[in-house]
Amino acid sequence: MFYKLIQNRLVLRTLILFLLVFVFIFYYYINPVKTDVGVKCSFKALTGLDCAGCGGQRAFHFLLHGEFLQALRYNFLIFFLPFFLYLIYVIVEVYIFKDKKYLSGFMFSNKLGIMVIVVVLAYTVLRNIPYEPFIYLAPPK
Repeated sequence: MFYKLIQNRLVLRTLILFLLVFVFIFYYYINPVKTDVGVKCSFKALTGLDCAGCGGQRAFHFLLHGEFLQALRYNFLIFFLPFFLYLIYVIVEVYIFKDKKYLSGFMFSNKLGIMVIVVVLAYTVLRNIPYEPFIYLAPPK
């Protein structure tokens, strides 16, 4: 039933639009630095270490308020958010709606995929080294 419902493009696009509007409004008005509201990082809860996404909610809040340097301080990967959103859009179009026209204009090589994984893993490792200059990669406590 649910799968049939999300195959309707209008319904799915409307749901995604409402979800995006809700997320933008939520993070515009709720400051994750001052409140304990938000999604908790399970990686940090299990290991005590920062993952590549730690600080992303706070960075997104500051990005919405135009505080780009503060957003950069919490997580510089937030600036790749438009690419990530576009990737999700292409995945929905290709794998849910079976629209192959997006595959011709959006191709990843295996090298690019490996490069992205290496950068994310390196960023995760480096931001957990407790010495300068690596402490600047970790979100402020």
